[in-house]
Amino acid sequence: MITSKNLIEQTGISRATLNNYIGLGLIIKPEVKRIAVIPGDALTTIGYFPDWTLEKIKQIQLLKQQGISMNAICQQLSAVNTNPCYINDSVKPLDNIAEEVKLIGNQLTSDEVLEKRGKKISEKPLNLTVDKILYPAYMINYECGLIWLNEAAQQLFYTNASIPERSEDRSIIPTLLDWTENSPSNQKEALFVNHFNAVKHRLNSESLSKNIAALNPNDRKWLENCYEQASTSENLLIQDTFFNHADIGNQRVVAISFREGVLFTYIPEIEDANQLLNWLSRRDSVIRTLLSQQLPVLTPLAAIVADLQNSVRICSELPPDEYFQLINEIWSTLDPIFRKYYGTYGKHTGDGMVYYFFPQPDQNYLMNAILCACEIRQTMKKITHHWAIKKGWSNQLYMNIGLNEGQEWLGTFKTNTSYELVVLGETMNVCGRLSDFARLGKIWATKNLVSKLTPLERETIDYGVSRLGAEEELFVSKSYAQISTLLDMDDPRHKKLMDISSSVVTEIRAVK
Repeated sequence: MITSKNLIEQTGISRATLNNYIGLGLIIKPEVKRIAVIPGDALTTIGYFPDWTLEKIKQIQLLKQQGISMNAICQQLSAVNTNPCYINDSVKPLDNIAEEVKLIGNQLTSDEVLEKRGKKISEKPLNLTVDKILYPAYMINYECGLIWLNEAAQQLFYTNASIPERSEDRSIIPTLLDWTENSPSNQKEALFVNHFNAVKHRLNSESLSKNIAALNPNDRKWLENCYEQASTSENLLIQDTFFNHADIGNQRVVAISFREGVLFTYIPEIEDANQLLNWLSRRDSVIRTLLSQQLPVLTPLAAIVADLQNSVRICSELPPDEYFQLINEIWSTLDPIFRKYYGTYGKHTGDGMVYYFFPQPDQNYLMNAILCACEIRQTMKKITHHWAIKKGWSNQLYMNIGLNEGQEWLGTFKTNTSYELVVLGETMNVCGRLSDFARLGKIWATKNLVSKLTPLERETIDYGVSRLGAEEELFVSKSYAQISTLLDMDDPRHKKLMDISSSVVTEIRAVK
């Protein structure tokens, strides 16, 4: 066995190139072991390859020196059959492409054979899902953070490296810099400009600077130049460009933009990918599948839990069909408001709803949550008016709202027919209890959330706590209070709020 370090030293290739060869199936994945290099030292993760891997890499280098393209090398020397060069794993590579030339009558060049093979492959009907895309594919958000990737992309870009846990560490930019290390400079530039084209209308220069702050000065300057070349159009829903990589040859890079991020797929130029592109154009189906499989991530977030007050009584006063009409009207009316402020649907719990707000490159996600809550309250007044006319009743429809922020794990719960995004942890527990605490359509937020706004943002918000004075209730602006000081905690009705009795909160009344 030979270590990856010795393999790189003896062949002169970079680690990125080694990863590319593994991703293409030219060499097998290493056997990873945890050992102490020197007895008594801390354990180190080391990848071990079979000894023949050294000769395989030298053979690849020789073929490249002879002017043979990486596509042809990939077809000729693949170590496994299910590598991303093939659109269907039922098509197996020949050990020697020259044999296929003879079979066809010795009338085609090797490149023509590859083209013919691609056409044959494309004639086969595809039963495509995100899981079955054999080409490398990944999705990034508008801060270039990795949201999802398939196995082919994992092998090509990360090999055995683990995906970082924290959202702020998942930028695709350092990974692409490493991967394109040996690519022609004009091709490398084109790839990054292509990525910035897809996100620039949301990714401002200040956010980019934060994103690349840890890189060396030369790389930062080069990336800023690529960013300046990129378009700012919001209408670039689909981009279709070509990229020539030093090791895997010409790739067709297809970028499809969604509200939640951008999906990139790398398709070998020799392949006829029309069926794949037609499938990817089914935007709603694709994004639902992608979001159901997104990588679990430890992320900062704000959350809204909103619950319809007196829902049991309202339900009892309405015929079942009318109650469902009411709930559907509330959901369908409020959902565009959540989307307006980049809220991500969590789940509906009976008559309530949960939405998450994640960091955005062009605005403050905490402020988005507050603006969203205030607009919901105003909209509920309109729904109340509509149903008062319709039913001739005086019932007020209140959506009681709790707001909180924190850092929690985001993941998905899946069934055979659906999925839902879920955040578990103390942040959501407090948020749900705040919704229980709120009455008459009030918005209660934690001090943690409001304190993380900028001073200018806080100046735009009317917030504080009402206190009982000598003769009347007084609203103390820009103040907070522990919940235990606002309620009689000995009252059995408040028993379920005991676990947040020490939480410090404030009432959000309006945004100026």
